[in-house]
Amino acid sequence: MGDIHANLPALRAVIEDVTSIGADALYCVGDVVGRGPHPNEVVDELRRLEIPCMQGNWDEAVGMDREQTGAAWPTTEAEAEGNASMRWTAETMSDENRAWLRQLPTSLRVNLAGRSVNLFHGSPLRENEYLWASRPSRVLARIASDEADDLFCFGHTHEAFHRVVGPSHFVACGSVGCGTDGDARARYAVVYIGEPDIAVGFRSVNYDHVSVVRDMAAAGLSVSLLREPPSAHPHATSEAMRT
Repeated sequence: MGDIHANLPALRAVIEDVTSIGADALYCVGDVVGRGPHPNEVVDELRRLEIPCMQGNWDEAVGMDREQTGAAWPTTEAEAEGNASMRWTAETMSDENRAWLRQLPTSLRVNLAGRSVNLFHGSPLRENEYLWASRPSRVLARIASDEADDLFCFGHTHEAFHRVVGPSHFVACGSVGCGTDGDARARYAVVYIGEPDIAVGFRSVNYDHVSVVRDMAAAGLSVSLLREPPSAHPHATSEAMRT
C-alpha cells in the first residue's frame, strides 16, 4: 500500500481488509502524510503495528521542513492548496513523529518466497520521479537491468497497474488516502508469489469518507486535495521520448 496521505479511516479500512484476506505481510511505499487531516494519527497507527514504511516525497519534505514537496500540480491553485497542506502538516505533527518520518528508508529490498522484491516510493533513484503506466517499457527494462529484482512495488502516481517487463514485475499499488473523482475508495495491491508465477490483484475498499471531509474542513484544508491526482511534470513526455 502507499500514498496514505494522512487519511486515518482509509488506512484502518485497508488494514482490516488485509487482515480479512489473510495476507502474510504488509508494506507501505511512502507518502504517509500530506494532503489529509490525520498525520499524527496515521503515523501512530503505522508505528504501533510496526508496518515497514518507505519514505515518500511528502514524508521527506515534512520531516526536513522543506518549502515544497517536489510534486507537480496541474494548476497554480492546486499548488497553493498543496503547499498550504504541507505547512499545516509540519506545524501539526509532533517532533517525535517528524523525526520518525526523517529516518524512514528511501527503499527496501526484501526476499519473499525466494523472490527479490524492491520497494520504493517514486523510483529506485528519486522519491519524486513518476513511473506512470504510460512510461515506455524500455524505461522499466533499464530499471530491471540496473536493479536485478524480480518484483518492483511503488506508489507516487496514485495509479494502480501491473506490468511485466522481461522477467520483472512492476506494481503501482494505487492510493490508500486519495481517491479519484467520483470514487473515494482506498486502493491497494495484493501480490501472490507462487511457483513459478507471480500474480497481482487490486482491491478497492470503502471507508467513512464523509468524516474525513468534515475533518478536512475543520483543519481548513481543501477537500480537493483528496481527489486531485498527481500531475506529470511539464517535461515528462519529452523526457520519456528521449529515454
